Amino acid sequence: MSFRRMLPFLILNVIVSAVVVLAVLYWWDARQPEEPVVEGGPITAVTLPPIAVTAAALAQATDTPEPEEGPPIHVVQPGDTLGNLSQFYDVPIEDIMAANDLTNADFLFVGQQLVIPVGGLATATPQPTGTVTPNTPPTPVATAPAEAGEVEIEITSVQGIGQLESEAVQIVNNGSRQAALLNWEVQDEDGHVYTFGQHTIFGEGAGVMVHTRAGQNSVTAVYWNLTEPVWESGETVTLVDADGAERATFVIP
Repeated sequence: MSFRRMLPFLILNVIVSAVVVLAVLYWWDARQPEEPVVEGGPITAVTLPPIAVTAAALAQATDTPEPEEGPPIHVVQPGDTLGNLSQFYDVPIEDIMAANDLTNADFLFVGQQLVIPVGGLATATPQPTGTVTPNTPPTPVATAPAEAGEVEIEITSVQGIGQLESEAVQIVNNGSRQAALLNWEVQDEDGHVYTFGQHTIFGEGAGVMVHTRAGQNSVTAVYWNLTEPVWESGETVTLVDADGAERATFVIP
């Protein structure tokens, strides 16, 4: 066959080969994912380091401690007495002494921590067995002198005579020692008697007002809880101690 006759076949073969190559390239290009185009420059991949979580950290994050429950703790301040604490927390003195193993109601020391059994004493729990080394307690120091000095109690005035809302007897301790007034009595001439509960008057001019009307007792005021006034001009007010000894008198002007 002459070259002239073969030329058309050669041209057709070249065209078919070119078409096949172009088809393969198009198919291959279609399979590749397109790269995103971001303004401002190419995207830089950043690899973050793994975060290590320890067991302790996980436990701390998941275990939230519950608040402890129990009776309140009172830290003794200068001037505190069991009588005042009993009135403030509305807890009997005997319960406070039992909860703290106290044997003397007149001695506390500043900084002492007292368990206040609000709501009553807790049920006793069995003591642990074995040898226990106790901590050395601080040396007890009385919050106020209990023996040294003098008690100089006097009735200084009667206010609001004949008016229930304002009627009150003022009692003052001018001595240098506090006076515990448990079972002391304020008496009039007609047989009316007010009996003190656990109450303490500190010295150096401290005092207490004995109100005829009803009210809430405090450090500086107690209430007789009567419904009518009892004092009148010319009457003598008498204060006797727990042994029945006369400690002070006052004639109402």
